[in-house]
Amino acid sequence: MKSTLRRSSMNYKTGVQLKDYTTLKIGGEAARFYEPESIAEIQEILKEHKESNLPLVILGNGSNMLFEDEGYDGSIIHISDKLAGIEPMDETTVRVYAGQENGDLALWLADHGLGGFEFASGIPGTVGGAVIMNAGAYDGEFKDILKSVGYLDENGDLHEADATNLDLGYRHSWFTDHFGVVVYADLQFEPKPSKEVHAKIQELHDKRYSKQPMDKASAGSTFKRPSQGYASALIHQCGLQGRAVGDAMVSTKHAGFLINDGNASCKEFLELVRIVEDEVLAQTGIKLDLEVRFIPKKTD
Repeated sequence: MKSTLRRSSMNYKTGVQLKDYTTLKIGGEAARFYEPESIAEIQEILKEHKESNLPLVILGNGSNMLFEDEGYDGSIIHISDKLAGIEPMDETTVRVYAGQENGDLALWLADHGLGGFEFASGIPGTVGGAVIMNAGAYDGEFKDILKSVGYLDENGDLHEADATNLDLGYRHSWFTDHFGVVVYADLQFEPKPSKEVHAKIQELHDKRYSKQPMDKASAGSTFKRPSQGYASALIHQCGLQGRAVGDAMVSTKHAGFLINDGNASCKEFLELVRIVEDEVLAQTGIKLDLEVRFIPKKTD
């Protein structure tokens, strides 16, 4: 039986194109698009959806998401910069709200003489999303700096959890397997000369831009790192760079990136994913697993 959602004081938008909210620039209309401005507003939305039994997806910067061309039939809660913020807790601990972009946080920390976040300075996402997937780059991961998180359960109730209880692993956390809306994270850093932190951020920025297709729409690394080797090396080895399906293409600059080289559709992107997976498996015997999160139009 199809449930209905009552119209509340927490209004939603219709007709929002999800491609405008993902770094891949792919995806159709959202049936309901919420953009809350406070934790209390998120709680209200969650309570209504619990009562109505309607599906929903939490969307931050959309840097790891792929929506269908036909859109999404459920609700989207967009954790935007309206839910950003940086709040020092003590000399080395900072509470960061979920909508805060990683790049802006890195610069704030550098200005305040705090090191340990340089690795994440170029990760194109929000802190909330980075916690959920234990984002990492350049030998650093969120688990290295995370002390605890505040999150909302499906009833809208606020909980705090220590990082040691979050099952943090490679591109994985407790939130990978359980519902929860991260609303803030307490992060631990170390005092460092501001000039030194800024220099490291610039070094990693230059490295990233020299090796990755930063001028193209992508979701970053398309595949997880397999137990044997690296996805990018395997894809390169199999001669797949430049392979395309429509405007979806394996980057010629970095084999680990499948990019939208114009106006790629979700169908084209997924077909290219299948080709790459099949070819790598056939040539090397190694199975690649998708790191990008695919959201179908309809969910159970």
